[in-house]
Amino acid sequence: MSRIRAKGRVLQVVAVGVVLSGLIVGCGADHGQPPRPAKIVFTDDWQSVFSMNPDGTGVARIAAGTDPSFAPDGSKIVVGGRSISTMDPDGSNVVQLADDGFHPTFSPDSSRIAFTRGGIIYVMNTDGGELRQLTGAPNTVGPDLTSSQHPAFSPDGSKIAFTRADTVWEMAADGTGARKLLEDPYFNSEPVFTPDGTGIVFTSNRGGKNRSEIYVMDVHGDHVRPLTDDSTGHPSFSPDGTKILFARFTRDPSSKSGAEVWVMDSDGGNPRLLTDPKQVAQHPSWGRGTDS
Repeated sequence: MSRIRAKGRVLQVVAVGVVLSGLIVGCGADHGQPPRPAKIVFTDDWQSVFSMNPDGTGVARIAAGTDPSFAPDGSKIVVGGRSISTMDPDGSNVVQLADDGFHPTFSPDSSRIAFTRGGIIYVMNTDGGELRQLTGAPNTVGPDLTSSQHPAFSPDGSKIAFTRADTVWEMAADGTGARKLLEDPYFNSEPVFTPDGTGIVFTSNRGGKNRSEIYVMDVHGDHVRPLTDDSTGHPSFSPDGTKILFARFTRDPSSKSGAEVWVMDSDGGNPRLLTDPKQVAQHPSWGRGTDS
């Protein structure tokens, strides 16, 4: 679990899984099958997963779970919670791969899924096989053995960004060579690579307003600049890389939920609300359609 500090309160949330560019190996659309539309999935605060169209219409509950994240070609969703499971975009054909875990995300070639359990990052094949531990266990002696969260693959699949003790880290996809990318006095969380691999989008409370906003930095941890100026988190990219989905946390009386899914341009421009202010909506992920 991660914490989003928002206007004097702490929201317990689970990071968002990240959408990355790439192609599914062996999971393309079958010839003769009807076109699969692009969809956005998100979760509420009761371990329910919802689907909607990219314009915010057609909201429907499709499954149980948390942290929904699409495969790069949009053909599968992986969810966390009581189990790490995959399913079709409509919630059918559920396959349980592992017991409890959070922050699941596909590798760009969809051959692997990274996730966290008990503050440890693991990776496994998409059929649940070859489960491997990548980071050390938390609450032990040593600077590199504290809780690790929020894994996100680089676009070429060679690296994984993650957070540890409010710091953004990077390691090779096999768990070797872990090093700090961003360490400062702030709460930094939820890193996700930009689709071109030159930057990392993440959340931080460095704005000085006792809340998290969304920022972007160079892939080496330099040149941090803001993308939002209100209480926001859970960033993830659209399949074409031109948009960023995110959650906005609010105490506005018009928002009954306190968490809404928004979309903005990748440079932070043109933010727009997608979900009903009366529904709790967070941890969004955008799946590619067969015609997109």
